[in-house]
Amino acid sequence: MEKKKMFNYISVFLLGLVFVFGFSTALFTSFKTEALFIPSLVTLLYFTLIFVVAQIIKDNSIVDMGWGLGFVIGSWTTLLTTKNPTKLSYFIVIFITVWGLRLTYRIIKRNIGKPEDFRYKAWRVEWGDNVMFIAFFRVFMLQAFINFFVGSASYAIIKYNDFVFKGFSLVLVIIGLLISLIGLFFEVVGDEELRRHMKKKNGKILDTGLWRLTRHPNYFGEIAIWSGLYIAGLSLLVTNSINPVYYIIMILSPVIMSTVLLKVSIPLLENSMEKIDGYSLYKKNTPKIFPFTKKG
Repeated sequence: MEKKKMFNYISVFLLGLVFVFGFSTALFTSFKTEALFIPSLVTLLYFTLIFVVAQIIKDNSIVDMGWGLGFVIGSWTTLLTTKNPTKLSYFIVIFITVWGLRLTYRIIKRNIGKPEDFRYKAWRVEWGDNVMFIAFFRVFMLQAFINFFVGSASYAIIKYNDFVFKGFSLVLVIIGLLISLIGLFFEVVGDEELRRHMKKKNGKILDTGLWRLTRHPNYFGEIAIWSGLYIAGLSLLVTNSINPVYYIIMILSPVIMSTVLLKVSIPLLENSMEKIDGYSLYKKNTPKIFPFTKKG
């Protein structure tokens, strides 16, 4: 390897470590709490490691494969740094682990052995000689921040709940977890229905099962999962287990996930689906994301 290239790799990696540690420290010092400092730091370091591997194999799209596992690592790190985890803490960790490992397996199975995704390949050309530096911040660190913030509300539940639920706090936990379980159901069943449909290779639009209720059952499930977990965490405010401002700000968890899916992922996917015969009619007759809402 050329000395200049070696220097660039080392420089970006060291700069990344400084940035990761500095950001995590500044964030939790501002909130006067160090409760989620370690999970945030581990998440950022995890994506930094993926960045290093991506540069070695010259494929930045592997960051997508590591997305789900990031939540698993974040939740387990939180659990292992919690002095007195409760039954609810373990339930949340197991739930996220099942969801995250399943998602990771699906993406790896779909992408393994394939060349770099066309989006990342286009960015590689666009960014030219600066691809390594730009990719570190605009791809890997950006996804690391989103990954942590989406998971942070759940990590707070793992860390702070005391499992002494009664009255309104119990209602919040039950409602929140029920919404999350419904979301997981939509993801698992929706993906399985899609897999079976694609196996037929008949070129038709999938408009049965959950796909009759929403054009994106897996994305609806994703939104429901993180919204439900946030709602369950509102019980922490009722029991005074956490600084109210701290947890209210964590509404960024479902908001960020919903925004990314509704404003980025779904439009990109539907633009590519428009060319398929019958999709316009399907789009007109089926709710975009939330079942039993306005069609079209």
